[in-house]
Amino acid sequence: MERINTFGAGRLARALAFSLAAGGLALSVSAQAADLPAAVAQDLYENGGVEHWLPKAEKGDIFAQYVLGHMYCNGKMVEKNYELGLRWYREAADAGFAPSQLAVGTMYFKGQGVERDRAKAVDWFAQAAEEGYARAQSNLAALYLGEEGIDPDYEKALQWYGEAAAQGHTVARYNLGMMYAHGLGLDEPDYVAAYGLLSPLVENGHQAADELMESFLGEMDDEELVAARELSKELRAQDRMLVALDQRAASR
Repeated sequence: MERINTFGAGRLARALAFSLAAGGLALSVSAQAADLPAAVAQDLYENGGVEHWLPKAEKGDIFAQYVLGHMYCNGKMVEKNYELGLRWYREAADAGFAPSQLAVGTMYFKGQGVERDRAKAVDWFAQAAEEGYARAQSNLAALYLGEEGIDPDYEKALQWYGEAAAQGHTVARYNLGMMYAHGLGLDEPDYVAAYGLLSPLVENGHQAADELMESFLGEMDDEELVAARELSKELRAQDRMLVALDQRAASR
């Protein structure tokens, strides 16, 4: 069945805005990818503040450097200072610590503690994404949908949303479904793949996924619905997601 891509510029802008906000790019540093691992967050400051972490950081402890970056950027037990926060994030980022790489990229994206530079944000997100960090992969994909100073690259957006979605990143899974539904990076919309990606989200009460699915269900014939339900079963297994999508692409 031939599909007509009706995804206009205005709808693309709204989708990108959702991607950035939901993925953390449009949030303050205190709410973005520099969030600390949940397992240690509650005890993080019980041993003290800068006086506890600074000696460790100065000795090259990467996690201590990351914590200091978080403290200064959020004003945790210290006066907020983006420049110092960026300095310590950068120390850990240069050592290859993906959460810090994402934090540095976010600061370049927002211009916090440094002049705003979208190209450098992409570079830092890409480093963290290559390390397999799902939040960085999702944020990088969002930028490739189109952002001021960054040319859209839908193939890369599909790639990185896919990598993040395969790790269970809900925002990435929704946005990947959105791209399939509107044919971004494809020859035409693929409602079967979109259905397969979105259906678990719909079952879990994801309103945006429900609304998106409703927008194209009427365009699907019975054969496509059967294929979509079968694909949905495969896509529930995260370790099978990318393989199943590749097989779907080969069958189109």
